[in-house]
Amino acid sequence: MPEALRTQLESEGRILYLAENIGETAICKDYRAPGARSGRRWIWFIGYFVLTERRVVAKARWYHRVDVNVAYDEPLSPALAFHVKRKYLCLAWDASAQDPRTSGQLEVRLYLPDVTTAARLLEQAGARIEWNGR
Repeated sequence: MPEALRTQLESEGRILYLAENIGETAICKDYRAPGARSGRRWIWFIGYFVLTERRVVAKARWYHRVDVNVAYDEPLSPALAFHVKRKYLCLAWDASAQDPRTSGQLEVRLYLPDVTTAARLLEQAGARIEWNGR
């Protein structure tokens, strides 16, 4: 995670969960944006995931269309759906909730070292979690 972002997040409050250099899969379904289209696209990459007292951050090192950096009280926050599988935490949302010029479904699967702990912290922050594959 870039040092500038780490400093910003620490200034906002305590970091509750941090996983760096994790595997991530982005899935774009019927995605449309200015200059980009895809029917169904899977992209694998390395990134990081952070939960603080105020926000959730999931970022990729190079594929930034699926980056999430949302305070719990921001408009995108209610649009995020969280699903827990045995091996990963899934964040899913309609692309237009993040950028009105886009459409389609976006999904990021985060292969975390401790999926259950991250999901429980999200629940404590008020997120609705769908538990699957336990």
